[in-house]
Amino acid sequence: MALPSRTFSDYAEDGSFWLSRALNRSLGPPDWVSVNLTLKCNLSCSFCKTCYPVRQELTTREVKDIIDQVHLWGVKRFNPLGGEPFVRRDLEEILAYACEKDFYITLTTNGTLITAERAARIARIPYNRLHFNVSIDGPRAHNDRVRGQGNFDRAVQGVRLLRQADEAAGSPLRKVCINTLINNHNLQDLPAFLFWCRDELGVQGVQFLNLFRHNNRIDPDIADQWIPDSRIGELDELVDFLVGFAQHEADTGFGLVNDPGDLLNMKKYYRGEMRPLDGKCWSGWKELYINADGSAIMCDGKLDFLNGSFGNVRERTLRELWGSQDLALLRRHVKSCTTPCIQDCYLRRRSDSAVKIARGVAKLAYHELKRKYVRRAAEPPRFPDAELTLELSDACDLKCTYCKTPPERFAAVVKDSRVDFAEVRRDPFQFYELRNKGYLNFNRGFMSMDIMRRVISDLQASGTAMGRIRLGWQGEPLLHPQTEEILRLFFEENRRRRFTHDIEVPTNATLLNHSLCRLATEYGDVPQTWYFNVDGFGKDAYAAVKGQPIWDRVLDNINFMLKMVQERRPPRLRMVFQFMVCEASEPHAAEFRRGWTEHLATYGIDVGLAAWRQPSGPGHWLFVKREDSDDNPRLREIRDRYARVLATLGLPTSDPAADETAHRTCSAYWKTPTISWDGKVLLCTVDTTHQVKVGEATVDDLGRIWWDNPRLHDIRKQAVREDFFKLNRCRECKAPYSPNRVPIEKPEIDGYFERSGG
Repeated sequence: MALPSRTFSDYAEDGSFWLSRALNRSLGPPDWVSVNLTLKCNLSCSFCKTCYPVRQELTTREVKDIIDQVHLWGVKRFNPLGGEPFVRRDLEEILAYACEKDFYITLTTNGTLITAERAARIARIPYNRLHFNVSIDGPRAHNDRVRGQGNFDRAVQGVRLLRQADEAAGSPLRKVCINTLINNHNLQDLPAFLFWCRDELGVQGVQFLNLFRHNNRIDPDIADQWIPDSRIGELDELVDFLVGFAQHEADTGFGLVNDPGDLLNMKKYYRGEMRPLDGKCWSGWKELYINADGSAIMCDGKLDFLNGSFGNVRERTLRELWGSQDLALLRRHVKSCTTPCIQDCYLRRRSDSAVKIARGVAKLAYHELKRKYVRRAAEPPRFPDAELTLELSDACDLKCTYCKTPPERFAAVVKDSRVDFAEVRRDPFQFYELRNKGYLNFNRGFMSMDIMRRVISDLQASGTAMGRIRLGWQGEPLLHPQTEEILRLFFEENRRRRFTHDIEVPTNATLLNHSLCRLATEYGDVPQTWYFNVDGFGKDAYAAVKGQPIWDRVLDNINFMLKMVQERRPPRLRMVFQFMVCEASEPHAAEFRRGWTEHLATYGIDVGLAAWRQPSGPGHWLFVKREDSDDNPRLREIRDRYARVLATLGLPTSDPAADETAHRTCSAYWKTPTISWDGKVLLCTVDTTHQVKVGEATVDDLGRIWWDNPRLHDIRKQAVREDFFKLNRCRECKAPYSPNRVPIEKPEIDGYFERSGG
């Protein structure tokens, strides 16, 4: 859902393409480089004419060399193609290498060669950098008619193995879509197949494709699959249904890959009414295409790529091929092409008009000057209880009974360590030893300092002061290899120019070392709250919830913090000892209160007791927290258990601040921006699978994403009228009714719309 933003760099690139086409010269690199990794295939699909063996396919080293050239050239996209890519035994090595170069890849495959072992290797590649399009041409009978008996089940099994491997690796949902050819045999069953893909297979989308023909010639091998004139009416009904689905029923969790306009073109295509592309064709400017034997190819103006060869990567570099006279000659065919074409891959409308590019630059320059020199009439609203969450780490070194963080993420961190992590349990400083020796794997799952600096700078520049900034989400923040630098950065910058009223550090305290305790009390004048997720007091209580017999180590770590607090008396440092009420912790509630109250008293520390909402008052606290769930039966069980524990502790058994049965608008759209470790800006901490992304903190300012975002403004209007179109994750969410959520009142909502112009 992130909105694309246009920058001066974007317009410079568009102008470079326009000038390149006008002069028939290569003034800049292409948008992407495509490589046929192989033209071999394990299937013999009746409609396919592109799979055949070639002499001397590109080796692993040659493909990696192409990737290196693409990366150093500054091309934004590397596009591996086939044949069937999984025929190559080195495919996972190639994909991993490309993703390490920061390419985002969508791989098309028939899925039948995906085994558990290969899926496990794929799962090691970041889920957000590698997506899949799996070709399944309708229900089992239709798919196997054209692809071979049993291949439907093999493809479905391939999809499920990818899912299982990612889940085992602790990764969020990797994007997988289905490619389906519309043909005479599956025409009637495609609506049901679409819903099956969504509800049963659990993929994120479907792309509908057409059979190919050259001009008006239909290949005899696909004559029985071609949609005859007698069924054109049924095709029209299908297309209208798909367009309606794309416009009204698609959401962030599932949709059509096709643009509605492309779908409508299928009516013309099967009627033989297609004309050349309705915009300039940029074949030869937009893509550099390398065949499996290393030859550079492009469309020859008659939809035949093999006839459009202009050199070989084994003889020239990519840049030399791109600037060659051979390519310049072929580009002339593109300019005069009259072949009807339904594929819009080579449209680049942003570069079609020099006048529009100039207008875009002028408009952008005006807005930038206005943004810089003109004070906005409506400043962002101030919500004192707003909470910004930063995911420093998505891995957790403990597996609590109520924790939903996959343990496989932590297993990936320590998998190559030559020293057992138990050494860190005995001495937290050993964490630095393992880190410095390279025994711990921090390749993924840890937020970069650049993202944090960018967020802080943006908040300070805009004068925004968040109510709270929470340095932790799904994982253990102290597992980050730069925890000290991070805390010092936030403390110093907030001391220099305040951007938050409180810096929260939630931790299980297993990695809390003396340096961190000294650092916290050194900046004791900076408002900060340390949330110790202890869930009890004593060995039995700790082991029951945390599953690790390390209570003594954790208590020693916390005791050093208590000693520092006792000695230095930091005025703005708070400590909250949290007890999550769950099945395992319930028997230990009374012990939690008594044990910590007495223990803290030995350090001269008085402590309050809070429930329902996290304590906001000064001083130190014991906080009894309730679990969350979207499952109604389990939610009733959670509420009953929470009430029993509160009654045991002499606390109110119902929320004194709210009626849980009253309707509530969710505050997430205004108050809880959440940034994942890799920079995705989400609405709230409930969205652990990143279904509703509103921006990227790596490329844009948080203020622009959160407040100067027309799409997010429209989403807020949707939320008020309870229209959850394209907000599938929000539809059944119970979070607005949870005491753990920041509430929003009607006057606050009305004030926002009044300031923003409605």
